[in-house]
Amino acid sequence: MRLDWEQGKAELKKLVKFGLTGVGNTLVDMAVSSLLLLALGVNVYLSKAIGYCAGMLNSYLINRSWTFHSAQRFFSGQLLRFVFSNLVTLGLSMLLIGAFARMGLADLFAMLLSTCVTLAVNFLFSRLWVFR
Repeated sequence: MRLDWEQGKAELKKLVKFGLTGVGNTLVDMAVSSLLLLALGVNVYLSKAIGYCAGMLNSYLINRSWTFHSAQRFFSGQLLRFVFSNLVTLGLSMLLIGAFARMGLADLFAMLLSTCVTLAVNFLFSRLWVFR
């Protein structure tokens, strides 16, 4: 598939919007996770799961309306693909947190490292499958 200049600019704009949204989602995720973990003493896995879900909801709302301008209804196949891809990414995040913890890394640092990896995976899912 060949993109002309205007199509290339539009794709770059989507990528930048996705990236900005991702930063916001990560901040929501990490803020909720950290609050639960550090202030309330919630288990690291439950903290991460709840924080991730908060970031995921933020992601779907912003990406569908602002980044990709989806015309599909809120409850659609797109939402199912989004939830599925994010559950896979969450599972990967949990595995990575466990692996990093077994390496002796602190819980908060393990969550941060897992987030770096899963951001890239989630972008690929979203761009190639969810919001194609």
